[in-house]
Amino acid sequence: MKNFDRYVGIDWSGAKAPVFTKSIAVAYCEAGEAPPCLVRGPQNGKWSRTAVADWILSLLKTPQRVLIGIDANFGYAKHVGISQFGKSYNYKTLWGDVEAKSKQDANFLAQGFWEAWPQYFWTEGKQPAHITLPKRTTETVCGEAGCGWPESPFKLLGPKQVGKGGLAAMRMAHYLKREAGDKICIWPFEKHIADTSQIVISEIYPRQFLRRSMHGNAKVNSLKALNEVLQKQGTDKIKKKRIVLMIMMPMQSFLHLVYACYAVVKKRYQNPYPTHRF
Repeated sequence: MKNFDRYVGIDWSGAKAPVFTKSIAVAYCEAGEAPPCLVRGPQNGKWSRTAVADWILSLLKTPQRVLIGIDANFGYAKHVGISQFGKSYNYKTLWGDVEAKSKQDANFLAQGFWEAWPQYFWTEGKQPAHITLPKRTTETVCGEAGCGWPESPFKLLGPKQVGKGGLAAMRMAHYLKREAGDKICIWPFEKHIADTSQIVISEIYPRQFLRRSMHGNAKVNSLKALNEVLQKQGTDKIKKKRIVLMIMMPMQSFLHLVYACYAVVKKRYQNPYPTHRF
C-alpha cells in the first residue's frame, strides 16, 4: 500500500445522546516522529458523529493522503449477512440496508436497523437463548493471536458494547461513499482502490497497540505512561504544555493517540495491517 502523509485516530461512540459528546475524540499526527495532536470538535471542543464525517470530507480539500483508524466495525459475521440478504450479500448491501432502515434516526444512529432485525441483536435484559453473538474472522484471529477478544457487534447493551457504534459507522461509510465516491476507501472491503484513494479508513482495535507496546492491559492514565508507550513506537514525547488537553480527554482517546503513532511506524511497510484478517 502507498504511504500516507497524515495519520488519524478516531475514538467513536454509538450512543444516542448527547449528540455532541466528549466520548468522541479525534487525534492526528503527520508522517515522521512528531507526537499526535488533538483536533477540537466544532461545539466547545465536542464532536458529533456527523461532524466527524464532515471533517473527514474536509480533508479531501488538502493535498495530503490520509490513513484513518476508527474503533468501529464496518461489517459483521458473513453467515449472518447471508441469512439476512442472501448469498449475493456484500458490504454495500449491508450499509444500504442500515441506512434505509435508519434514515429517520439523527446523527447516524441505527436504531431503526436493529429494531428491524431483533432476532440478531441483544438489546436488553439477559442474553436470549437464540442470540449467539457470532464473531467475525478478524475478532477470532485477534483473540487467538493474544491481542484480546473484541466484543461481538451483535451485543448492543452494557458499557463495553460496540455494536451500536459499528452500525453508526456503517451509516457514516454509506454517507462518505455517496459524497466522495472512490476518493475514500473503506479498507479492506475496497482494497482494490486503496492505492488510488486520497483517504483510507480502517477499523482498529486500540488495546492491541498497548499490548504491542509492552504495556499490557493497564490503563494509560497519565502523561508519563502515555509518553512511555509513544516512545516504544518511535514517537517523540508529548510536552507538558499539552497536558491540559490530555486531562480533558476521555480515557479511550489515549489509546487512539497510541494508534496514530503506531500508524506512523507502520508507514514503512507495504501493508500497514499485515495481521488484520476478515
